Amino acid sequence: MKPTPKKWTGSKLIALGVLAVDGSCTYIVLYLCWLSIRMQFTGSLPYLTTLIGALQAATAVVLTAYFGKAKAENVKGGITYDAALGTDNNDL
Repeated sequence: MKPTPKKWTGSKLIALGVLAVDGSCTYIVLYLCWLSIRMQFTGSLPYLTTLIGALQAATAVVLTAYFGKAKAENVKGGITYDAALGTDNNDL
């Protein structure tokens, strides 16, 4: 018997999508920063770096919501899932 593969939840897909968009956009903006320095057009740097900050802030909001949801889902009967299994990693 083959084990059935677990399906990813919608929130996990959204979190991974936001991370992928954030990572790719950050690299693109860093390339544009390099290009503006190379072409001696440094007047665009404040605008470009603001894009990176805005993307990082959006990613922080999404990941905070995702981890809050995951934390709430891993509690049953007042104890966490890891504590019930005896694998609580709070001692690390």
